[in-house]
This record gives sequence, C-alpha cells and structure tokens, in this order.
Amino acid sequence: MSTTYRILLIDDSPDDRADLRQMLLRGSDARFEFTEAELGSTCLQAVRDQQAARPDRLPFDCILLDFHLPDMDADEVLAALCNGSDLPPCPVVVVTGWHGADHDDGARLLRAGAQDYIGKGWTTSESVTRTLQNSIERFDLLTRRKIANLELQESEARYRTLFNSIDDGLCVIEKIELEAGQPPDFRYVDANPAFTAQPGMASVLGKTMRQMLPDEPEEWLAAYDSVCTTGVPVKFERSHPAQRRVLELNVFRVGGPESRKVAIIYDDITVRRQAELQTLEQVKVLAELDRRKDEFLAMLGHELRNPLAPISSAVRLLRLQKDENPMQRQACAIIERQVAQLNHLVDDLLEVSRITTGRVQLRREQVAASDIVDRAVETAQPLITQHRHHLTVRLPAQPVWLHADAARLEQVVVNLLTNAAKYTNEGGCIELIVQQDGLDAVLRVRDTGIGIAPELLPHVFDLFTQAERSLDRSQGGLGIGLCLVQRLVELHGGTVTAHSVQGQGSEFVVRVPSMLAWVAPPGPLVAAPAGPLKKQCRVLVVDDNVDAAMTMKMLLEFSGYEVRMVHDGPSAVEAALAWRPDAALLDIGLPGLSGYGVARRIRLEPTLEGMVLIALTGYGQESDRQLSREAGFDHHMAKPAEFDVLENLLKAVSEKLS
Repeated sequence: MSTTYRILLIDDSPDDRADLRQMLLRGSDARFEFTEAELGSTCLQAVRDQQAARPDRLPFDCILLDFHLPDMDADEVLAALCNGSDLPPCPVVVVTGWHGADHDDGARLLRAGAQDYIGKGWTTSESVTRTLQNSIERFDLLTRRKIANLELQESEARYRTLFNSIDDGLCVIEKIELEAGQPPDFRYVDANPAFTAQPGMASVLGKTMRQMLPDEPEEWLAAYDSVCTTGVPVKFERSHPAQRRVLELNVFRVGGPESRKVAIIYDDITVRRQAELQTLEQVKVLAELDRRKDEFLAMLGHELRNPLAPISSAVRLLRLQKDENPMQRQACAIIERQVAQLNHLVDDLLEVSRITTGRVQLRREQVAASDIVDRAVETAQPLITQHRHHLTVRLPAQPVWLHADAARLEQVVVNLLTNAAKYTNEGGCIELIVQQDGLDAVLRVRDTGIGIAPELLPHVFDLFTQAERSLDRSQGGLGIGLCLVQRLVELHGGTVTAHSVQGQGSEFVVRVPSMLAWVAPPGPLVAAPAGPLKKQCRVLVVDDNVDAAMTMKMLLEFSGYEVRMVHDGPSAVEAALAWRPDAALLDIGLPGLSGYGVARRIRLEPTLEGMVLIALTGYGQESDRQLSREAGFDHHMAKPAEFDVLENLLKAVSEKLS
C-alpha cells in the first residue's frame, strides 16, 4: 500500500507551486494531498485549523515554505510556528529563490526550526522528494529525542525530589582508581540534605571517605568495595559512642556491573535499639521475677505444709482414741476438712506454676473413666455433704477406657465437683454424667447453682478469675481451679467448655480421646497376698519441726513401729550409723546438712545399703522429686502425707525383714 503525504505548499507564485507539485509527483510513487496558500498568515491559520481538528496527529506531514512571502518571510513564519520551542509542529522545508543557498542563511534557518532548505533553480524531482523524506525522518528522530529528553529530565527531577526528601541520610560514593595493593577508597559524589546535615558532613562532596572518616574501620571499607565489585547488597550496624547513636547501614551498588558507584542509606535506629535493649532488660527482669515467683511458691508450699503435717498427724492421733466424745469427733472432723482445704489450695498453687512453665509430665496408663469418677466423688463428697447437696452420678453400661494420667483427670473432676458445690445454694442438685461419643469420652458436671455472669463466662478458664463474692457467699479459693482444669484437659488432647445462664446453674463439658477397647496389661493383675507380718521395721524420723517429728513418731509407735527421732542433718547421719534403722523419714530442709546431703552420706555407707529413704517434705514440685531421686531417695512424699500411704510403704519394708 503506497504512502500518502499531506503537504502544505506556501508560495505566492502559482507557477512555482505547480512546479513543486509536479516534481513531487514525478519523483515518488507515493500519493500526495496538497493544501496551498500564498501568505504566511494563511499558513499559520491552516496549521491551527488542523491541530484543532485532529490534535492526535501532526497538522501536515511537511510544509514547503517559500522564503519570501508578501506578508512575512520564512524566519518569521518559523518563529510563529515554533512559538518558543526548538521545533515547529511539523517538518518544514524552506524553498529559496536563490540558485545557491548561503551557508550562514541556511544554518540560521535550521536553527530556527527548519529541517532543510532547497533552491528553486537547482532542484530536481529526485532532490525534492529526497529532501521531503529526509526532513520527515529527521523531524521524527528529533521529536523522539525531545520526548526522551523531557522524560529523562522528569525522571531526574523525580529522582532528585525523592533523593532529597528521604528522611534517612543517603550518599553515593564512587570507587577511586588506586595503584595495586593500596587499600580501597571512595569519593563522595552525591548526598541528600539529611546526610549533609550530619556533623562534619556539610561540605562532603568531592572529598574521599578516608579524608572525612579517618577512623572508619577497614572492614567497612572492604564491605563497600565488595558491594561495588559483586553487586551483592549488605546491611550492618555502626555505633557512635560519642554521639550516643546507632546507625543501620544499607549498602547497594548503583548501576550495572561496570558501575563503580555505591549508595549508602544511614538509618538512625538509636531509639529502636534502645527500645530493644529495654525490652531485653524487661525480659530479664520478668524472667528473674518468674524465677523468684517459682522459688516463692515452692517455699510457700514448704512453709504451709510444715504446720499442716503435725496438725494432720495430731488429728489422726485423736481419732485413734477410743473414748472420744461427740464434741471431740466433730472438732476432729472440722480440723480434717480445713486441713484438706488448705492442702488443696497449696496443691493448686504449685500445680498451676508447674503447668504454666511446662514442667508437668503425664503418667499415662489404661484406666476406666468410672474409676476416676469414683475416686473424685470420694474426695469431693465431704464438701458436697457439708452443703447438703444431692449428687447424681450416671455412668454408661459399657466401660469407657482412657489412656490417661488417672491422678490428673481425677484432679479435673474434683475441681469441677468442688466448684459446683461452692457455687450452688445449700440443698441444690449436682449431676455428673459420663458418656461415650464416637472416639471421645465426654464428662459433664451440671449444677443448679448461681450460674456465671455473661461478661465473666468467656474468661472462666483464665488464671485468677472468680465470680464476684458477696459477704454472705465467701467460698474461698484462689481463682485457679478452672484454669488447672483447662490446662490438664488440654495436656490430654481434649477440650473443656462452660455453659451457663445466670441464676439457672452451670454445665462444664470435658471431652478427651478414649480407647476403643480394654487391653489386658502384661503379667498378673493381682499380686499374691502377703503372709502375716512377723516383725515391724525400725524407723528414723528426721525433721527440724519438732511438732511434726513428734506427732509422726507418736503415730508410728502407736502402729507398732520402733522409732527414733532427731532434728538436724548431722544427727541424722550419726543416728543412722549407730542405730542402723530399716527406713528413714527425712525432711529436706534440715539445719547443718540438708536431707539431700544426708541421703548421699547414707548411700555411701556399705553397712546402710538396704535402708529405705523416704523424703517427707514441704517441697513437692517435680524438680524436687528429681533432686530426691538423684540424691538416693526411694520415695518422695509431700507434707502432709497420707498416713495410710506411708504405712503401706513401711509395711513393704517390714515384709522384706520377715
């Protein structure tokens, strides 16, 4: 398809216009659309009309402009067309009446915006056509270059605006060519106001880094050199102790592989680093507080258990009296309940500390849910009876088997039953239901109590959360029971949820994975019955709490054991060597030598090899039990110990002597 050129012919001579038309038509296969005018003003108006009609394209492909016109010459027409620009709106070729153009005049016309000039007397069809096409191509190239230059200027303006507006210090350095073997150096070639505002950097441009920063570490200069060579950016910190500032440097190459320029952004991270250091200090403080808290809880448990032990033993001694009167029995029952409550509070306090620090390990075994429920009901029954509640227990016809820590799940059920008893009005109803639901065992505890306020319900399992108490409903507790329930259930891979309508009771639902079938344990299920005892073992009681030692001694002697008692570590070692007891009940916190130390001394004596060591102490955390095992203890019991459990241990010792 042939090209069509839109040509504007400006000449006051009709014959000259005709000659130009004929030369263009003869010199090219292209098609032409001619617009003709005799005056310069007519030329300008034609251009304006075309621009208004089609602003998306050039007004004409080329203007052939006679130099001398009746109203203005070519210089004036070009000046009007360019209107202050270096190019007219379309290519212009000036047609002169000379036989040969003067170079100065021609150069002037080109500077004025013309793409070329030709003489009327020496033009041919080929030269006119070639001049026209060359002018169109040259104009297109100049226009593209002009647009590119404008875009470059705009880009540079945007870059400079961005460069100068960055809040962080930013500089560009260029590697200096040095002789081989010399350490690298860089010259500052650009910097933004934030960088030059730094102390001593106002007149940095043109100077080298070694001039401006003579103390700059060599490894940093080497890092800049590496970035310049490899193009791999780096980030590092640098401190200014004198200015008490910490800067983070982001270093990257500017340009391609041949570039020797590197940009450095200086980010002042002093405030952030100070905040991080403060956070670290706070973490250390909190860790120390947490450690002290654990130590305090352990010591608190020890100090609380120490007086509980003799009280519990004294009550048991009173129970052994056959002539006790009803008032004495009632008083003993009250003391036993309150000791049990205090012991429960101490256990909960220490238990939540162990769970929150991840120091609880489950001792899983195959167990029937009904066994857990039976023991939990037995434990909670005194409180339920005290409040004259009606307890209903519903178990499924088929046993529900669990692979779980029976003691921990018993603790869960006891806490739920105790909670229901506390917050149910006297004479209320409590219901405990166990169900098999698919692969899960579900335990529900319902009550007809006061319920849980809507705003409190989402937080009932949070630590230290309790319902509001009134003067007529002070139920005790530390607000950690339900938190313990949730943590223990989650350790078993289960969930616990609470449902309640205030004033209409509450329901807690525990869901834990169950076993599909009972699996017989290896070995005999029932041990052979022991024969009659022929001899009671000899027991050494060691405790610096005289009341605790004395009441334990009295209980053991009443049960038929031969007992000796001492109150410090060195005396315990001496008594063990001199008397050679079969078993020793050792407190841990002894004066002179701790219970751990006594156990280690005893284990070093060959003559005391068979002695059974039982730690009887207020320290009951798992870490304390681990220390007991490492010291050589056979058993570890927390005060106040259940005397029946202790007596079973001593009976086992006695059986070995028989």
